[in-house]
Amino acid sequence: MSSVLQADRQTALFADYNRSSFAFEHSLHQSDIFESGQLIAMSARLPDAAYYSTADSSVGDGWKRLGDGRASLAETLERLDETNSLVLLKRCERDPRYGALFRELMAEVVERCGGALRDDLDVGRATLVISSPGRVTSYHIDAEVNFLFQVRGRKLLHAFDPNDRTLLSETELEGFYGGDCDAARYKVERQNEARVFPLEPGKGVHLPLHAPHWTQNLDGISVGVSLNFTLRSGVRLAKLYEANARLRRVGISPSAPGASSWQDQLKLAAIAGVSCARPLLRRPFAKAFT
Repeated sequence: MSSVLQADRQTALFADYNRSSFAFEHSLHQSDIFESGQLIAMSARLPDAAYYSTADSSVGDGWKRLGDGRASLAETLERLDETNSLVLLKRCERDPRYGALFRELMAEVVERCGGALRDDLDVGRATLVISSPGRVTSYHIDAEVNFLFQVRGRKLLHAFDPNDRTLLSETELEGFYGGDCDAARYKVERQNEARVFPLEPGKGVHLPLHAPHWTQNLDGISVGVSLNFTLRSGVRLAKLYEANARLRRVGISPSAPGASSWQDQLKLAAIAGVSCARPLLRRPFAKAFT
């Protein structure tokens, strides 16, 4: 596959990798693998790697509503233009037919971002994001950095500042890493603070770790390729938030990650195994974390 991030003028954009959201341009939409028949065939090759919902969805609904009496994945893909559906076809880099294309795309993004991504990279994944006309993808955060390539249709992506703790609180992050994928709550009164990115074929957006976002599909079926990169620094942060969630459940108000290096090290040791975690999370140890 030839380069899909061809313009040298975009190089400066990638200096903001994992710092702030930014738009970029690409040529991935010129590939013929994103037509409906190809997507249905790919879903058959990756049947265990899909999330899909046919439930009505608004910005604040979260991800837990899948819809009653859902059709099969193939039927859902066939009837996208008649329904209000969202399909996430995951692990596309493992597809026996087109996996190499997605792996090459991930390698190109890593190369463009340089050491900031390459030296921190744990694992990369490719996900196809497919949605019906008018479908809303609810407000949420991700545990990975994200590069979204729009290849069919048009949508609006609303992205927020992941570092604003009045918008995305420590307790929301703790809830997220404690197992609640909908822990980040949409605050309608803060909507005017979102950066709105119009997406069409050939346009893309980078989202840093934990950047809250939601999307509104417009007048046709939308298909995007989402490259998700799990970072080693992100895994460490996840463990700290998981430890804080455990501490808060037993009545302790923990310090935020990064506030105390020795407390962070103690939490990491505690979360490393159940045998270590149990004694450290009992109330007699509360003073160590306050």
